[in-house]
Amino acid sequence: MHRLARRAALPLGACAVLPTSRPRAEDRAPAVQRRLTAVADLAIEAQLFQPAVPWPQWDCNWDHRELDSRGRRRSLLKPSGAPRRHLILIRHGQYDESASDDSGRVLTALGKRQAVQAGKRVAELLSQPGAVCRGVHSSRLARAVETADLIHAQLNNVPRVPGDPQLNEGVPCHAIPDGVHHAAAVYRDGARIEAAFRKYFKRALPWDEIDDDDGDEDHPVAYPPVDAPTDEYDVLVCHANVIRFFALRALQLPPEGWLRLCTMNCSVTHVTISPDGKVSLRSLGDTGHLSVDEVTFGTYTGTNW
Repeated sequence: MHRLARRAALPLGACAVLPTSRPRAEDRAPAVQRRLTAVADLAIEAQLFQPAVPWPQWDCNWDHRELDSRGRRRSLLKPSGAPRRHLILIRHGQYDESASDDSGRVLTALGKRQAVQAGKRVAELLSQPGAVCRGVHSSRLARAVETADLIHAQLNNVPRVPGDPQLNEGVPCHAIPDGVHHAAAVYRDGARIEAAFRKYFKRALPWDEIDDDDGDEDHPVAYPPVDAPTDEYDVLVCHANVIRFFALRALQLPPEGWLRLCTMNCSVTHVTISPDGKVSLRSLGDTGHLSVDEVTFGTYTGTNW
């Protein structure tokens, strides 16, 4: 077993018991293999996520928006008038996994029904007083684009944002336990998915400050409009690995636990970010809008698998 996995498997507070004697020469791996394993261990440990503050403490400046334009800490101020941010993360619907390229990996008939039901659920969320949706986003992979289009068709006056390749599926980081991924895969995908997190996950700014990260405000206003929304939503239609990483990353929990979470096709994961930067996971992989026969994880149906 990988020495990192052995360490992660220990219960809290436990200590590893080191062998008192060296293994016999015939039981040891060849010298070349031992050297390769040591190199792999170093590469993996170098790629583990390093929090800005030690767990389980909370990093108040996780989105680098803790200080306002006057240098005051937002988390210590009275409510600023900024809306709450809601990230609605929806995994794509069931799709044809037999296709060899992305253009053929389109939704099945069931996947399309799942997407329509998810769209109706989002419409219900947006019908609440004070809610406004900034847009429906998706990755550029065919199954996510098709799902996002079907969801968007259920909504009124909501922009459909062009596909974002940063939301494409990938390996966000190593997984502990259940296996450690190749360092090359994490190197290829990890920075991209982390960049997507930083792009979408952040607290909203008050009305008198320019959100220069988004570029959607030309001028600050002294007072919010009379009908200013209290809650702003972004719908992100993407993929299981990405959503699981986002959920743990937002909660400031070790993201290497992403394989411990499960998000079914067209399930809804709901994250809120308060103006003071606090984060709440309202739901993870919610499938209440689907019947049991419509719940799938790839080719698996229902939950008895």
